[in-house]
Amino acid sequence: MRRAILVALGTGAIITSAAAFSVGGNTEPGFEMTQRQYEARLQAIEAARVAHDARCDAAAGAERELCRIEAAAEESVAIADTEAMFRRTQHSARAAQRARIDARYQMERAKCGALGGLKRDKCLVKVSAVRGRSLLDAAAPYEVVRF
Repeated sequence: MRRAILVALGTGAIITSAAAFSVGGNTEPGFEMTQRQYEARLQAIEAARVAHDARCDAAAGAERELCRIEAAAEESVAIADTEAMFRRTQHSARAAQRARIDARYQMERAKCGALGGLKRDKCLVKVSAVRGRSLLDAAAPYEVVRF
């Protein structure tokens, strides 16, 4: 069981790293996002968030909070991805990768809130550990060792 979890986490980290490299390494001469495209995409993200919040209002209690957290997480990832496409820098690609990790952490942490007692505590520890490992894995390809 533990091995399967570690393999799944490792695979996810590799996929996320590859996605960040592909976003940050997009230096094709034909692809440049203009300021207008960037602003239009940000407005579309905001409109999608408002629509998602409206759907969340129909839910009740804990489900509504989970829905709102999910909407906020999706928005933060979309904004970070848009920023990475617009800026096309390694820094913005890393920020998008961190936004994905943080969004996944917030959603999983909200799911832990529905549990109680020891189960919630174990869930929170597990989620925090996964986030920490993901952040370390995301930072590893960027480290430079100098002697």
